[in-house]
Amino acid sequence: MAEFLRIEPSYSSKDACRLVWKGTDEDEEHVVFMSKDEIDRLYDILSKNTTGQVELEDEFSAILVNSDITQFRLQDSTIFEVPTQVIKKHLEELRK
Repeated sequence: MAEFLRIEPSYSSKDACRLVWKGTDEDEEHVVFMSKDEIDRLYDILSKNTTGQVELEDEFSAILVNSDITQFRLQDSTIFEVPTQVIKKHLEELRK
């Protein structure tokens, strides 16, 4: 399972972000891009400490938020996970 590393600003848009997971190889990273709207919807769920789902722009991928784990289910059947409190903390820092 890939390990969540960080959230960083997107290179293409100041309002978007990149979520980065460590790959299996030392220099490999997996990146999920999120638009401002997707970030806002995810943050809304996390700030209310509730469960929910955010559908991503491609209409095939989704983010599933549970109390303990947040899953990023991507179009190619890849699933990345991060503890919900960790992603919440990172999003709060990004929004400052």
